[in-house]
Amino acid sequence: MMNIGSITSRISPVRLAVTALLLGGVWIIGYTFTHYKVPAGMVFSILPAALCVLWFTMRTPGLSMLGLFVVNYFIMALGRSMRDIPIGTILDAAIFFNVLMVAVQGMVHRIDWRRARSGLTVAALIWAVYCALELFNPESIPGAWLTTVRSFALYFLLIVVLTQLTMGEYKWLKRMLAIWAVLTLIAVSKAMIQKFIGFSEAEKYWLYVIGARRTHIIYSGIRYFSFFSDAANFGASMGLSMVVFSISALYYRNPWMKLFLLITAAGACYGMLISGTRSALAVPFVGYAAFIVLSRNVRMMAAGVLALAGAFIFLNFTDYGQGNQIIRRARSAFNTDDASFNVRLDNQAKLRVLMADKPFGAGLGMGGGKAKKFAPDAPLSQIPTDSWFVLVWVETGVVGILMHVSVLLYVLCWGSWQVVFRLRNIQLRGLTTALICGISGIIVMSYANEVLGQIPTGAILYMSMAFIFLAPRFDRELAEAEENRKIPTA
Repeated sequence: MMNIGSITSRISPVRLAVTALLLGGVWIIGYTFTHYKVPAGMVFSILPAALCVLWFTMRTPGLSMLGLFVVNYFIMALGRSMRDIPIGTILDAAIFFNVLMVAVQGMVHRIDWRRARSGLTVAALIWAVYCALELFNPESIPGAWLTTVRSFALYFLLIVVLTQLTMGEYKWLKRMLAIWAVLTLIAVSKAMIQKFIGFSEAEKYWLYVIGARRTHIIYSGIRYFSFFSDAANFGASMGLSMVVFSISALYYRNPWMKLFLLITAAGACYGMLISGTRSALAVPFVGYAAFIVLSRNVRMMAAGVLALAGAFIFLNFTDYGQGNQIIRRARSAFNTDDASFNVRLDNQAKLRVLMADKPFGAGLGMGGGKAKKFAPDAPLSQIPTDSWFVLVWVETGVVGILMHVSVLLYVLCWGSWQVVFRLRNIQLRGLTTALICGISGIIVMSYANEVLGQIPTGAILYMSMAFIFLAPRFDRELAEAEENRKIPTA
């Protein structure tokens, strides 16, 4: 008969320690529930899962960045349901956690810091420094500056640096796209629930008590917003997803992945249309036009030109489908006599007069309606900006808007150069093209809406830009993998 000593001698000390920890943890949780009630017990119950998450993210910080991507997508819904939670602080905490994970890994393992030494990092750093110096603008108010500098510059710099440091392998791009597709379908599903079932209590409060119904329940119908900040943000994000996933689907060999991405693109198109955001149509029009140029495929270029021309003629020169609310809204985007469009032009004329002596702007946070919190009687706070680029111009001046536009054009031109002349892997070239085309559409749409720096669209764009600048690294990785497959093994 085997004695106890022979049994324990076969069990490693590590297994004994793990078993003891598990038993001790179960005892602590039970004791806490029985002696300190449910809240304390719940805290101790979640603690093991939190430690596991911490362990995995410390070992693989790329997982933490994917977590940031997901959290960023749902922040606005959380803020609408739990109105006392400062949504900006949640994103701050998520980004700080990723910075901490990179710092910890840097102390344990060697990190290739050269990954972040890119032109994008330099451009983001220059823009961040300029925005930091806006604190010393004579018209700046520190509280307004602190509230705005994060979304204007800090998130851009940190996200592109963190993405380049932690997601420097091609698999992370494909993982990000897959998660983004799932999140897009969830967003469309939520908008369909709003349309066919109704709004939640939190959404009704936002619409009828806070007053969002003035812009979302209008004469032409209801503008659905899913769990985004508003319908314009939702429409922009769905237009972005439509362009990125429809183009990406062309470059996947796996038929199931191809079908999944096409379904996602179709769902995103539907979400964009029911958002009622007319300017969102600029995203697919500009995105697909950019794809036609970058594809260098004669047949694809011909088909794309015909498709875009057909859509433009249908919406601008015919009355077919005018009885359909979605088509009627989309068609109104081409109406240059639209009252709201003319009001925006009038507001920009008024702003030009006020901005004549402000080459460095009025200071971060001092443009548009949000400035009333800090300067309720200031002339600039009485005029809506109604555009991301107008907002940047008002807050950073003509110097700032030229710098900002230069950064965006640099990203697009550098990425296009890589796609056309440098990248050799066909799938990587296609996925990079999809990101460039999506970003192009959002940039053009941002002339009509303040969407470029919004949550979650802003962070999605910043991460996409980082992947564009990682593309040459991915190309070398894929070339080396292909070469290794060709070398016969002994």
